Amino acid sequence: MQSIIQRRAFAKEAAEYALRSPPSSASLATLNDQAAPPADRYLVSFAADDRHNPQLWSKTRKWMQVALIANIALLVGVAAAINSGAAEFAKELLGVSSEVISLDTALFLIGFGVSSPFLAPLSELGGRNPVYLITIILFSHFEVGAALSPNIGGRLALRFLAGLAGSTPLGNAGASIADMFDSSQRTYALPAFATIGLMAPAIGPIMGGFIGQSYLGYRWCDWITAIWGFATAIVSFLFMPETLADELLKMKAKELRRATGDDRYRTALERTRAAVPFKVAFVDAAQRPFKMLAMEPIVVAFSLYMTLVYVVLFGNLVAYPYIFATYELNAGLLGLTFIPISLGIAIVGATIPFIYKSYLKATARAVEQHGEGAVPPPEERLKVAMIGTWLMPISLFWLAWTCDRELTIWPALVSQIFFGMSILCCFISSYQYIIDSYLSTAASALSDLTLVRYIMSGVAVIYTGPMFEAMGPHHGVTVLACISFAFCFVPFGFYVWGPRIRSWSRYTPKVAVDGNAVEQKKEVDAAPKEEIQSA
Repeated sequence: MQSIIQRRAFAKEAAEYALRSPPSSASLATLNDQAAPPADRYLVSFAADDRHNPQLWSKTRKWMQVALIANIALLVGVAAAINSGAAEFAKELLGVSSEVISLDTALFLIGFGVSSPFLAPLSELGGRNPVYLITIILFSHFEVGAALSPNIGGRLALRFLAGLAGSTPLGNAGASIADMFDSSQRTYALPAFATIGLMAPAIGPIMGGFIGQSYLGYRWCDWITAIWGFATAIVSFLFMPETLADELLKMKAKELRRATGDDRYRTALERTRAAVPFKVAFVDAAQRPFKMLAMEPIVVAFSLYMTLVYVVLFGNLVAYPYIFATYELNAGLLGLTFIPISLGIAIVGATIPFIYKSYLKATARAVEQHGEGAVPPPEERLKVAMIGTWLMPISLFWLAWTCDRELTIWPALVSQIFFGMSILCCFISSYQYIIDSYLSTAASALSDLTLVRYIMSGVAVIYTGPMFEAMGPHHGVTVLACISFAFCFVPFGFYVWGPRIRSWSRYTPKVAVDGNAVEQKKEVDAAPKEEIQSA
């Protein structure tokens, strides 16, 4: 609906523009008879104060869109984890083992990872909104199918398909935020979005535990996410506008051509597509993530870094019944043990204003040293992780040796507050560092992080149960703590050697390699559509 309203507004302005004779400076097209070359007189772009430019929307409108996008991320995140809370009830009714029922969650997560690199470029074909709406509707239908499935085979297949369709926020949410917020504003916009999205794996088990043990039964885990999904699709259709600048300009150009009868009015992207077909550009964009995963040390290192975080996070869905078995909690109370993780994420989320102020100070220093428009080097983003990364091994060692019946449950629960804090610290730094390092190709780099971490998270859900059965909770969590300790040095390594490593890359812009440069900010703000593929 909002896209229709936007299109009608463009049609009205195009009609008014067509009536002007001779044409004035125009808000629809960059027209300057005296200064512009003939070809540029028909270049459709945003005027300096164009109200249709998402970067110039009011704060209220921007944050309303962030809330709508965050709701989609929360929906699919909860859907990924909710069935784990009801797994014990589902396996009894379906007559399968714990390992088989764990595939319900594992295949959903693997679907997330598999589809993300392919769905992400689709938003460049027809805008963000069609991808959101179509995939949300498909996701909701697959969840209905899973709820109605009479056997485990059909259920697993439909959960995998739901994961494929539900990965849209992983590929589009960050890009939508980049459409509306400039590089400095993303310092608080992206973490605020991530705070909500990262709470989903903790909220899901709480909901699933109580639903599973209630008279509703485990199938209502799927029914609730399906109903939530259909409601989200309706709300998104009614209130979510298109944010992709290229798509908005294409609407303008189309209405301008229709009003004037002159086919020379084109956007910069349409001119490019005339020389390079979209099919060629799309294939190149689809191949780039796999090339970067094979050749880029930054992408490889941070893919592994974030994979560890998510392996522990989603592994907990299976590990918690073993870790807290000694306290004999029912399914509902076991789900409540995830609350400390959410609390830790919220604590770091509350520090976002301080992170933003710190980045503004770093920006001021860069401007003082290099002139107006300069921005700090990408390594400035790693400071949050350099502090928060140590909380992961600390929290895991703490959990490993306090989950004992001789102690109360509270020391183990408190440890998970620090684990939640480490999750958001690592996420904020990793994503912002990738964005600032790769700029226009960051979309491909971030899709690699999604691909690797969700596939491995799905695998972790499968092997965590047998691992904890064989090793016990004390030694099982200790192994994860030792691995996480080794990865704590990743942000420090890139903080020291990052500029040199970026200089080896064929994808990092040279201005980014050089660190502070006026041109770097110009490039960041010039191509917001490509910068972030989050989640």
